[in-house]
Amino acid sequence: MAMKAKDIAELLNVSTATVSIVLNNKPGVSNETREIVISKIRELGCEYLLKNLSVTEKGTIGFVVYKRYGKIIEESPFFTYTLESINNSLQKYGYGLKFVYINKGSSQEEIEFQLHESGCEGFIVYAVEMNDADLDLFTNIRLPFVLLDNSFQARDVDCVAINNIQGTSKAIRHLYRMGHRKIGYIKCTIPINSFKERYKEYTYQIQSLGLEYKDEYILNVGYSENEVLEAVQDYLKTADMPTAFFADNDLLGCFAMQALKQHGYSIPEDISIVGFDDRPVCKLVEPQLSTIAVPLDLFGPSAVELLVTKIKKPRTQSLKVDIGTNFVERGSVSRKLLP
Repeated sequence: MAMKAKDIAELLNVSTATVSIVLNNKPGVSNETREIVISKIRELGCEYLLKNLSVTEKGTIGFVVYKRYGKIIEESPFFTYTLESINNSLQKYGYGLKFVYINKGSSQEEIEFQLHESGCEGFIVYAVEMNDADLDLFTNIRLPFVLLDNSFQARDVDCVAINNIQGTSKAIRHLYRMGHRKIGYIKCTIPINSFKERYKEYTYQIQSLGLEYKDEYILNVGYSENEVLEAVQDYLKTADMPTAFFADNDLLGCFAMQALKQHGYSIPEDISIVGFDDRPVCKLVEPQLSTIAVPLDLFGPSAVELLVTKIKKPRTQSLKVDIGTNFVERGSVSRKLLP
């Protein structure tokens, strides 16, 4: 005979109303009691009783999109490519996902109210536009959170970040192995930490490989397609062009590629280009863009793992996860014959 809520209640020595509240995912019992009831039902093999139970049986995790500049977030944001893996990972642990948007212009009081009123157990903060001064907005709320896509090495906060140093090194050294000795950089004028780390490693690799660093090899661009087009038009007036460019990310690399082609340059015969991230747009341009790939099956889920373990067992030490990268060779790089 199939068991009913009343039978589960008798086994646990709780009221039938308590079990009913849990089965209908309604407020009125503690999280501890809720987990005890659900665990007993699963232990008895009575999952059919959970048919009305939402995947948010343990609560909701907030995905916070923090806007400091706006352009990086609004122009084809990278986090959208990892949301599916984040949501799947949260569902494994019984959590739902809720979006929370925060602008830098909001006051500390407004942000604290917004986060607490969200009803979330914890937060994954997409921190690509954040800088050190923004961290206090989240450390003061005293709720568990993990920062995604920013490392903040000097701060005692949990982070999952791309290994920008490793990725940039792979890109520059690949161009070097392909015979390029005049390697330029497509540098975004928006000063986010990831771009800073990549540019710093670019300058280090140029020096390490015994190449000449030249200001003329740096193509400074805005973040929109029109801004990149205008920057390329101005840049082409320079007398000394590099034979290859490494871009802050794929979007800028693809915009620059299209702009150069409009001005009669052939890619990769005249100029080679490498991007960073391995976004879908890399396969939509001609030739397809060589790039540094971020493993999305590790990137977002690693933030989920950090946050869930922190919720289950609070700790005072911070943890930082460094996500490695792979070079993806496509058609935007050609071999340069050495003199």
